[in-house]
Amino acid sequence: MKTIIVPTDLSTETDIALSVAVDIAEAQNAAVVLLHLVVQPIRSFVYTGTISTAPDDLVRRYHDAKKEAESTIDQLVTQEKYRDKNIKYLLVEDGEGLIQELTERQADLIVMHTKGSTGWEEYLLGSNAEAIVRNATCPVLVVREAVEYFRPEKVVRALDLDERMKAHYDYPFPLGNQEVPHFLYVMTPENSRVPEGIRSWAHDFATDHGIDEYEFTIHEAKSVPEGIIEHAEDTDADLIVLFTHGHKGLRRLFSGSVAEKVLNHSKIPVLVMRL
Repeated sequence: MKTIIVPTDLSTETDIALSVAVDIAEAQNAAVVLLHLVVQPIRSFVYTGTISTAPDDLVRRYHDAKKEAESTIDQLVTQEKYRDKNIKYLLVEDGEGLIQELTERQADLIVMHTKGSTGWEEYLLGSNAEAIVRNATCPVLVVREAVEYFRPEKVVRALDLDERMKAHYDYPFPLGNQEVPHFLYVMTPENSRVPEGIRSWAHDFATDHGIDEYEFTIHEAKSVPEGIIEHAEDTDADLIVLFTHGHKGLRRLFSGSVAEKVLNHSKIPVLVMRL
């Protein structure tokens, strides 16, 4: 691992994600990059020639926003706990948007904080974390609450019996010291699969990944997201690992995403890997 990106809106909650990113970076000898988007002023054409300009007040606001961002980030990274840590910051100014910047930049992991979303906001708009998860090409670690020291020991890895999950994946950081991995499958009322078939698939999955010994739980719940969160909380897990298809557009609106719903409601950190 070389680079961990922490997107920030300059809120105080950024410190939650930054702290976790620094813990991972130190263990993996990686650099942390704080990334903030400074919106450029909209340019308008002036018909006295072929040039285009932006109104003076917009230019002033842009420079003020840039200075404020630099000052806020400087206060954040100069805290005593981050002394001598490998933290850099990047102010994006090209106006392409945060999502595009994150997806086009080379990174091994994105770590971010989320407040989640509920109700119609969740159904129609979602959260910033959801948008980044849907578009990111690298793993995304989403943290809602502060973690004293991030070193996950009790990890729940959710399976959905997708054949693509049998491919080999490199996790961005060690998943604790668990000698026996813990896998989870959530059985909902409308699910017609039989337990024997589910366990057979899980066995094949473990074999394909070279895992000889493992724990596998079939948890019954009203919905898959609820089941994942319930089981993680019941087992005192400190990390949930999910795989996502990255659904977009109408398909996402009507079918939703298990990963996104877990992100919106889980207080436990969630690592999302793209299939």
